[in-house]
Amino acid sequence: MSAAQWTTIAALDLSTARAQVRAFAAALSAPEEPVPATYAFTVFSHPSVMETLAGLASERSAVLVHQAQDFVYNGELEADRHYTVLVDWKRHEERADRLTLRGRVQDLQGAADGTPLQEFRAEIVLFENREGAP
Repeated sequence: MSAAQWTTIAALDLSTARAQVRAFAAALSAPEEPVPATYAFTVFSHPSVMETLAGLASERSAVLVHQAQDFVYNGELEADRHYTVLVDWKRHEERADRLTLRGRVQDLQGAADGTPLQEFRAEIVLFENREGAP
């Protein structure tokens, strides 16, 4: 059986403007410098990502449940910069009710080999209420 293919959602701008980073850090009760390691994960709330996920959920009359996440860091984000985050998703062939959402932070000033500055994933369950309506 072939491996599931990644489906592109968007290439999104990630701003590390100090005011945005400060608000994120405050919500976590974390220092704002360096930029918190999980800051890039915020692109998953972008309207194009949310619209894609909502569409996938509606196909199954399901709700989205964030099950797990993981991060790979090859470098830190710097304040007052813009990065491009490539966002895509794939299904799990062995579980039709599971999908993975992936973000890869590209730093044009970074690695020449195309290695993302950061990569993060969210494992999503498409939870269906299988009980009959009352």
